[in-house]
Amino acid sequence: MTYGDPVTAAGIGAGVGAGNGVGIGVVGLEHLHVLELVDELCAAGATVVAHTDGDSLSSAFAGWQSGSRPTDRSGVLSDPDVDLVVVAGVPADRADDSVAALESGRPVLSDKPGVTTTDQLERVRAAVDASQRRWWVLFSERFGVPAVRRAVEMARSGAIGRVVGVQGSAPHRAAFESRPGWFADPARAGTLLVDLATHQVDQFVALTGDDVRVVHAAAGNVASPGFPAVHDVAELVLVGGGARGFHRVDFLEADGFPAWGDVRLVVTGTEGRLEVRTPVTDGVAGPAELWITDHESHRRAELPTRPTWAEELLADLGDGGERLMPREHPFTVARVVLDAEACAVPWSA
Repeated sequence: MTYGDPVTAAGIGAGVGAGNGVGIGVVGLEHLHVLELVDELCAAGATVVAHTDGDSLSSAFAGWQSGSRPTDRSGVLSDPDVDLVVVAGVPADRADDSVAALESGRPVLSDKPGVTTTDQLERVRAAVDASQRRWWVLFSERFGVPAVRRAVEMARSGAIGRVVGVQGSAPHRAAFESRPGWFADPARAGTLLVDLATHQVDQFVALTGDDVRVVHAAAGNVASPGFPAVHDVAELVLVGGGARGFHRVDFLEADGFPAWGDVRLVVTGTEGRLEVRTPVTDGVAGPAELWITDHESHRRAELPTRPTWAEELLADLGDGGERLMPREHPFTVARVVLDAEACAVPWSA
C-alpha cells in the first residue's frame, strides 16, 4: 500500500478494519485534541473501554464516554479489551506513554507532537522495532482538514506538475493565561518548532518524500514578555524532493480573526498552484477551502464534508496497511523538527 491510496470498501468492510470490536484505551487526557481523536475513531466504529483518571480532562471525558472505565495507566494497558492506545497527555510525557503501550503489545495513536526530544524519539523507535506494533501521530492540520489533505493528494498525483515550492503559515492565538500551566513551559510542551511546526513539516514531507533536510530555522519571543521561556514566533526552510519549503508558525494571531488561527498552505508546481485558505464571511470563518490554478482555470475544489483518517487508521490496524501514512512518516517528521530545533538561531539574529 502506497501513501495516499484510497480506502476501498474491501479495506474497511470486515472485522477489525471497519472498527468492529476495536477497543480504545486513552492514556493522558491533557489536551483538547483527545476529544477530536476519540470522536472520529468512535464515529468510525471503535469503542472507548478505558481511560486514565486524574488528568485535567478526565472528569469531562468520563461524562462524555460514560461506558469507559476510569483507571490508572497500568490499568489501561493491562485491559484485555484495549486494542489501540490513544495518547494525549502533556507532550513531554507522550513518548513514555507510547513506549509503555507498545511494550504492552498495543499500537499507538499519539496526538502531535509524539516526542519532544531526540532521546524520546530513539526510545519510541526501539519500542516499535521490538514490538512490531504501529506508532501513528495524528497531524490534525492535514488529516483533520479536508482541504489540506486534498491539496497534498492532488500535488502528489501530478495535478500541478512537479512540486517546486511549498509555503505554509500557521498563526495561532496565544491565550497563554487561559491554557494549562505546562503549555508555557517548553520543557513540558516542547518548543514552538517541535510542537506547532510538526504540522508544516508533516505537509512538506507528505508532498516531497522522506529525504528532507533543514536549511534554516529561527525562533524567538517577540510579543510575550510575561512568558519569557516561550517562543511565540518561528520559521524554517526545508529542502527535499526538488522542492523548497518556507514555513512560519507563531502565537501572534490577533483577536479580530474569528477562529483560533488562520492556517494557509500554497503548493507551487511547474504546471499550476494549489492554495488552502480559510474564508471569512460577515465575520464568520468557514471551513478551509482549496483553490486550484492551472492552465485551464482558477477554481475551488469540491471537498469531502468530514475527515476520513479514522476509517483509514482502523483499516490499517486490521490488515497492516499504510492507507493513513507510511510507517516511517511520523519518525521522519519528528527527526526534521528536532533537527530544526537543534540548529535554530535567535529570531533577532
